[in-house]
Amino acid sequence: MIGKPEWFAYRIFGWGLRPKTWQGWLYIAVLALLIGGSVAAATVYPPMAWVAGIVLALFLIDMLHIMLQLPKVSDERENYHQLLIERNCSFAAIAALLLVAFYQAYQRRALFETASLTSLPFDWSIAVVLLAMFIVKVGSTLYLWKR
Repeated sequence: MIGKPEWFAYRIFGWGLRPKTWQGWLYIAVLALLIGGSVAAATVYPPMAWVAGIVLALFLIDMLHIMLQLPKVSDERENYHQLLIERNCSFAAIAALLLVAFYQAYQRRALFETASLTSLPFDWSIAVVLLAMFIVKVGSTLYLWKR
């Protein structure tokens, strides 16, 4: 694609990438100008909004490509640290979702003592997120075991 993974590194705080070379900073600056310019043109001339959408889509596709290639150009220690960070974030997300589910079930306990148990005692979206995380975990594990 356009950008190269050698120009970027893992972010220290948050998710995504950060530029580590002048080429990475130039890449971000040019894309920011292109996106800003196309959005500004779309506000003046609304039919040009598709240009802003195409520029933004290309930027997102290129960033995804760079993120997928980054482990190949990063050193082993950076990859290991990134894996530990992602694992810890996953554990924290699961713990937070479970705590919210238990809290909501506790708040709605009186409602479910009198009603039938045809629905979840907590917001269904929590169950969907936990199920999606479980499916990805099982799928990733099976994929890596077969390699």
